[in-house]
Amino acid sequence: RPNREHARLARQLIEACGGLAEAASACRVGKSALSSYQSPHEDQWMPVDVVDALEIYAGRGPIYSGAISDRRVVVAGASNIGEAACNLSEMVLEAQGVVRRAIADGRVSPRELDAIHAAEADCERALDQLKAARRAIEAATPSTVKG
Repeated sequence: RPNREHARLARQLIEACGGLAEAASACRVGKSALSSYQSPHEDQWMPVDVVDALEIYAGRGPIYSGAISDRRVVVAGASNIGEAACNLSEMVLEAQGVVRRAIADGRVSPRELDAIHAAEADCERALDQLKAARRAIEAATPSTVKG
């Protein structure tokens, strides 16, 4: 299962670079190596320096490394997913307060709108952490236990 995820991430990163030929021109490995990184049936994973070079070239942020990092943010178990869920709840409550204060007088100022956007971004980050915790637990859970 982990190799399938690495293959999917490699494929996304290579596509973000414009395909195999263009990606090969942006890193130290050739098209055949890049192609093998995209296959879940191969035992080769993309080296970190190649990931780094391709992410810089693609210019779309940490496509591969970010997904791997997200899995590692909250890996330890159920207490972390609980913590992530509580964090999300707190962010949602804070956002609710921001919105209530902003609309209390029937008008929303530019400053209040900025505060709403910031609260929304905080909620999105907290939701991403919760999703990462869930994915990490799923990845660490044997398929026989998952049901």
